[in-house]
Amino acid sequence: MENDTATNTNKANVMPGNTMIEDPGIPLVGRRNGKFSKYVEDDSLSQSSSLGAISPTKRRFDNISFKLSYRKKLLNRRRMIVNIEFTLAMLGILLMLIETECFIGIKGYTKSSAASVIIKSFISVSTFFLLMAILSYHITGIQIHMTDNSLEDWRLAVTPWTYFKVLIELFICVIHPLPGDLSFLYHPKGVPTPRMVSIDSILSVLMLLRLYLVGKFMVIHSRLLTDTSTQSLGALNKVKINTIFVFKALMSEKPGTMLVGLMAAIFITNSWAMRTCEVYYHPDHEHSDFNNAMWLIAITFLTIGYGDITPNSECGRFIAVETGLMGVGITALLVAVLAQKLEQTRSEKYVHNFVSRIQLDKIQKHAAANVIKQVLILWKMKKRGIMDGPKRIRVYGKMLQAIREMRAAKNEKVSIGETSLGIIEIAKSVNDVFDLSESMESEQKQLKTKMEALETKMSTIDGKLNTILNAVSSRR
Repeated sequence: MENDTATNTNKANVMPGNTMIEDPGIPLVGRRNGKFSKYVEDDSLSQSSSLGAISPTKRRFDNISFKLSYRKKLLNRRRMIVNIEFTLAMLGILLMLIETECFIGIKGYTKSSAASVIIKSFISVSTFFLLMAILSYHITGIQIHMTDNSLEDWRLAVTPWTYFKVLIELFICVIHPLPGDLSFLYHPKGVPTPRMVSIDSILSVLMLLRLYLVGKFMVIHSRLLTDTSTQSLGALNKVKINTIFVFKALMSEKPGTMLVGLMAAIFITNSWAMRTCEVYYHPDHEHSDFNNAMWLIAITFLTIGYGDITPNSECGRFIAVETGLMGVGITALLVAVLAQKLEQTRSEKYVHNFVSRIQLDKIQKHAAANVIKQVLILWKMKKRGIMDGPKRIRVYGKMLQAIREMRAAKNEKVSIGETSLGIIEIAKSVNDVFDLSESMESEQKQLKTKMEALETKMSTIDGKLNTILNAVSSRR
């Protein structure tokens, strides 16, 4: 009975004669007793209670001053969190490098020794705080999104893509060498018996994925992301000022520095990863040397592949494939940057075309003068009666050569005019067409006025002729 009564009351509330107006400030998503609330309020709520359901956050977002100050506070918090993430990530990588180099270079240093356990414990502690910082970063990002769009419930600001990004970032940063000696049975290439090897090499190499935080650190401190005017222009033009935008801007402003930095980072990182994989799983002199690892990475990055040194472990082969793919990508970027740098600017292109036209004008004039000269010589030879002979043939050939040069210069000038068509020429052509259309329109109006005046005069003459005809007819 109570449900029927509530249903009837809700139906009555939506009748045209009912004065109950639904408030648009009521959140679409909210909780009531552990369940999502209804979109339409119950009949027991009055108009005043509906207005009171608006949260203080919604009311504060109506104040533009509070909204801007709160957004600035969140941006500063996000910048501070990124600084903490960068510091913790670099600290963890540094401790991992120290532990790995100690294991490789110090005799008697094992994964179960006290020094190794202590260093890995510090790595685990830094990883834990790094994960907390990552969660704080994404929570702050959600709050910024809520502030920008005046959202009241955080679930409206979260999408499946947000969950996916958080999980991927947490998965990447949680990888690190664990305290203790975690080993597995491995059968190296060329060795008859398998042996126990540590899993720390794989975890150490994968821990280098945290270097993506260097890019995040550079982006969050970029002037393009911190400048308010840039953010305003991007919002007005519907352009997202994000990591991709900052990367494109840096590639446009400093392409050489960016490419050299990327190549150096890839070269050093992959060389160390290759040496580490080979030392753990195939510890011989050839593959344990860092210089040989650098040589192998260099020839793989440049897609040469001499084959004098090859990786023996599966981990090393994976690093080689990844280096080759990165080399192809960086080479493509390098070719694009070189093509852009070698291309002439608009002013340089105009100067070059102007000089080329002057040279072609000179060539065309000289060729025309030679044609006239050879024609006069042929005319004199004809007057003298010389109609044949090697001299006349030579003069006639010079005349034909001059004609060909004159035509080639003329065609080259036409092709230069077609290729030099730019924005200025297009704008000039558009202005000329506009002026021509305006002049034609004014001439049409004048012609129309003249035609109307001519029709008026013709009507007047016709009326006078009719008057004269009537007068002559009446006299008869």
